[in-house]
Amino acid sequence: MRRLDPMTRLAVMLTTALLARPAAVRAQPMGDITALRREVVAGVLARAREQERMGRALDAEGSYHDALVADPASLDAAIGYARLLRARGHRDEALATLRSLPPRALADDAALTTLAEVWVSFGRGDEAVALLRDRARGPVGWRALATLAARQGAFAEALAAARRVVDGGDASRAAGLTVRALTQLSAELDVVRRPPPGTTAALRRWLADDRAEPRGW
Repeated sequence: MRRLDPMTRLAVMLTTALLARPAAVRAQPMGDITALRREVVAGVLARAREQERMGRALDAEGSYHDALVADPASLDAAIGYARLLRARGHRDEALATLRSLPPRALADDAALTTLAEVWVSFGRGDEAVALLRDRARGPVGWRALATLAARQGAFAEALAAARRVVDGGDASRAAGLTVRALTQLSAELDVVRRPPPGTTAALRRWLADDRAEPRGW
């Protein structure tokens, strides 16, 4: 059977959802089409998850895709579709699906953090950090950025994010300890990358001295 184009499929899904309502409800003004779209997406996502639980991965993949057709900004649909694409070896298509999400799909820090975690699961920690760096707006996103940047070894960026959490009003002991720990890590890393003047020359002389013996090792 010929697969319908996305707009036709969307029209069919919306019509089906409308006709599934009781007659008394259908007789009322339809109201906001956005609400009907949300209803369709919720139903299709529920079907996709049930299909996954039953081991029907291909059917679930198709249902997640249908949910994306109904609402291209559905983060849950995009993540489910991308996950199943990757499981079938279509990694590039999965990544393209996630990258094509419209801005309204990431309207808050919770959504940004969820997508960042998905990027990490795909081995794209750099994209996760970049996403949060560019778009996090509050403590939820800044905490996630601090954690991910620290995992990447980017302690200076992690420290900057942690400080934003504290400056934003988080006076908890955990937040303070995080800032102090990252401050120390950043300082130690800076010393390793840019040792004080004369340190490198002194170390070379020490290593070149055949008589030098490790002390206290």
